[in-house]
Amino acid sequence: MALEELLRLWVADMLDRGMAVASRKRYFEKLSALHKAYCAANGRHSTAFDSVRELCASDVPPHAEALQSSLMRIEKIFDALMTDAASKPELALLLYLLFNASADIESAISLTAVDYRPQFRQLDDIVKPRAFHHRRKYVFDLSQSRKRQPQLVREVIQAIDSYLRSKDVRLQQVFTPGTITALWMAKARACGVRLAEMKAVVGEIPDEYDYVRHVTAPRLSAEEISAIKQRVAEALAPSAKRWYAIKLRRGVTYDALESFIKNNCKEYYDDDLLFYPQKEISRRIDKKIVTETVPVIPDIVFSYINPRHIGKLDALIKSERLGYVFRSTPEAGSDYSVIDSRSMSGFQYMIGVFTPDIKIELTTEAPAGIGRDVLITGGVMAGYEGTIYDIKDDSHTRQIYIRLSEKYAIMADVDVKVEEVYVKPL
Repeated sequence: MALEELLRLWVADMLDRGMAVASRKRYFEKLSALHKAYCAANGRHSTAFDSVRELCASDVPPHAEALQSSLMRIEKIFDALMTDAASKPELALLLYLLFNASADIESAISLTAVDYRPQFRQLDDIVKPRAFHHRRKYVFDLSQSRKRQPQLVREVIQAIDSYLRSKDVRLQQVFTPGTITALWMAKARACGVRLAEMKAVVGEIPDEYDYVRHVTAPRLSAEEISAIKQRVAEALAPSAKRWYAIKLRRGVTYDALESFIKNNCKEYYDDDLLFYPQKEISRRIDKKIVTETVPVIPDIVFSYINPRHIGKLDALIKSERLGYVFRSTPEAGSDYSVIDSRSMSGFQYMIGVFTPDIKIELTTEAPAGIGRDVLITGGVMAGYEGTIYDIKDDSHTRQIYIRLSEKYAIMADVDVKVEEVYVKPL
């Protein structure tokens, strides 16, 4: 990048961070003085600082400061927005534009079911492209055949503005399609997207980010642009399920919890939602062996659920005094404690009880191979561990030679069909 481009990016970043004009000018002039001294000492001439000085003295629009507070309010109601969008096409259209970082509301209204390409899992749950039937023409049913597009645009904007105001989201200015792009850019910056990348992704720069117009946008491929949009969409509405832990109250059974959730959370209930690991234990009572099923961790139920729904699940089970979802701290307003997938998978492998998200596949590799440490599980040598140092096969049996120590070894004749029962790899 040329020096002038770097300076514009530096000044724009200071503007974006909300640095005061006086501070920006002080840093800018000090660096300018150093640069002039360098050019004079080396017989060079540069006007890079002169061309950027006006940008450094400018300031962001007054209403831009209210954008972050508006975004925070929208994020607080985003779960409700996603739910309401399933029955209100105007809100579904809002989400489509927001996830796509677009202000082109006319094209979104005219988008047909044939041209729609699933891109965001968050939006596909609302639009449901698999449910498109052959008679459906438009993705967003806004009575396009009975109204002209200018009227539809006005009605959609008014409906979105009214909805946001009903949720106590009051924007500094009147809601416009450009507001959608500004909200996306605010969230993108919070996700760490660079200013130059934001300019490359969005089409028209909104007034709130006027200083971004001075930044040189890089050339991004379609895949890179899609990855940035996916990153922001995931930050707005996480689509991947996560593991949480539910503490049952004393006297509440797992069956009671499962039945209640199944009847009251039908919109997102599935077979993967709850995981209550249990094990069988045997004990002798008089002369009988009694086997019973007990939980691995008493009174703890694990839930595999979308983060958007965990709050509702917690509120429901609390209202019926069935239990509560663990949080990261004892404070009531803290975030729900998430169990990372790797830890959960390790736990399930350890106890030998799996959920459908754990994929178990059989392999053709023989469990007993030369050099492998094994445990003898049957026969007179059951319980011994050793290392296989030779294997001989014939038509009916496999001879496995196991070295128990440096001096002693044994030969075990094992039927090929049941070899895994007697020799267990460690």
